[in-house]
Amino acid sequence: MAKSPSRPADSLLVNPGKSSRLQEMRQRAATANQPAPAPAQPSFQEKDGDVSPELALARQLIDQHLTEILAALPAGKQRRLFKIRFGIEPEQIKELAIKQIIALLEINHPQFNNLSANMKRIADLNYNGRQSN
Repeated sequence: MAKSPSRPADSLLVNPGKSSRLQEMRQRAATANQPAPAPAQPSFQEKDGDVSPELALARQLIDQHLTEILAALPAGKQRRLFKIRFGIEPEQIKELAIKQIIALLEINHPQFNNLSANMKRIADLNYNGRQSN
């Protein structure tokens, strides 16, 4: 067996303070490990004063679920992976009827499971409160 020339292990190490590449890698790793900040969303009563509470609840749950799904996907590939998984772009999902969105995103909420009279009224509306296409 051929022996490799013996070198002290310390000669292979680079002082972390002197290497700009190592410092850049550390910074990237530190920012990658931190969760992405959730976008601050104003309350729905501030956006639309004439929105029913049921529609506001539906919007809140849809936005929250979309944010959670997109945060779990790798940055830069979120839209593509979302489209592969759900068959629709994240922006296009808001054009569907609320009952379709809830079924597609598998949102479980007591008010949507038993569909009260008010929930049945908004089930055929889209995210913006208009009749879905």
